[in-house]
Amino acid sequence: MTMGNASAQTKETRYIIVGNGAAGAAALREIRATDPAGRITMLTEEAYDAYSRPLISYYLKGRVPMDKIGYGSPLPPDGHTEMRLSTRVEGIDPQAHTLQLEGGEILPYDKLLLATGSVPFVPPMEGVGGQENVFTFLDLANAVRIRAYAKPDMKAVVVGGGLIGMKAAEGLHELCASVTVCELADRILPTILDERAAGRVRRHVEAHGIAILTGDTVARAESEDNSLRRVVLRSGAVLDCDLLVVAVGVRPNVTLARAAGCTVGRGVRTGRDLSTDVPDIWAAGDCTESIDLLDGTSKILALWPNAVAQGRTAGSAMAGGDRTFDGAFAMNAIDFFGLRMVTSGLLQVEDPAYRIEIREDDGSYRRFVVRDNLLRGYCLVGDIDRAGIYTTLIR
Repeated sequence: MTMGNASAQTKETRYIIVGNGAAGAAALREIRATDPAGRITMLTEEAYDAYSRPLISYYLKGRVPMDKIGYGSPLPPDGHTEMRLSTRVEGIDPQAHTLQLEGGEILPYDKLLLATGSVPFVPPMEGVGGQENVFTFLDLANAVRIRAYAKPDMKAVVVGGGLIGMKAAEGLHELCASVTVCELADRILPTILDERAAGRVRRHVEAHGIAILTGDTVARAESEDNSLRRVVLRSGAVLDCDLLVVAVGVRPNVTLARAAGCTVGRGVRTGRDLSTDVPDIWAAGDCTESIDLLDGTSKILALWPNAVAQGRTAGSAMAGGDRTFDGAFAMNAIDFFGLRMVTSGLLQVEDPAYRIEIREDDGSYRRFVVRDNLLRGYCLVGDIDRAGIYTTLIR
């Protein structure tokens, strides 16, 4: 699919970037490197300058202070680059090349990047909504709210045992008397770990005092005085709950892109230069679909390195450069209470053409996915030595 947005650059090209995460910040730097004279405006709904989202769990448990969670403002001190925090875009008029902001302000653009990231997915749970002690865990604002609300005598419940939910639980462990994770699947971290690897991680996390319930989730909640007090699980079990974190998953934030007329599948669809099929609009980061280089499928790859690479490509293209982005593959590096793990490539495969090889001992678990004598994916738990070599082999 070719979606070019070629147009002559002017001395004062007006660039607007919506979103100040990894993709937006990378795009801004690339635009400025390619076009020193253009005027760049970055808009974000968040109240914080650019920061590292993977660090919010470490902020929650007090390991990383607020002044260390940011990675430096992406704004060069050139006098014609602007960051506008706490600014919501209500709509886009692609024919007029304008944005409408909350409050009615109209901003014109020549080149527009949508780097809107993801939004939390909150499944329907009876009685959950609007209470002061119900949170999500995707951004710094919620981490700040949780840390301010949590008390040492509280009982916390986390809905979701994926990467976000487990990191939220680890952070809450430092703040609350008890933490219980409810995961509807038959194991924690079900998208990246098989049963044996998940069992190892579960035993390690439970040994540090976190309770884990699998095959179950919150069905409804009971509240008093605008504060949730108990949750009832699908199994019928009742848990006292002073603080609830909903971390079931995320969805690409495609609202603006869809309303502007961009083609959207699971995420925004783009060309190799990250242009959409609406002239002068690009998209990058977690809101987009990417080609998985290992199986050729189009999917959401919500990964920090992927967002940076896409942002650089989009920024280059917007400013007249020639970078392209051909795809990526999944990779995660994470730890829980000191237990390290790295996963990369294809992990959940059922095709008999793939061969699974497992190496396991008391200190580590290693699972390799092989096809045609080529490494296509791996999972390391415990001993992560040579992870970089394995990733290079996949590339």
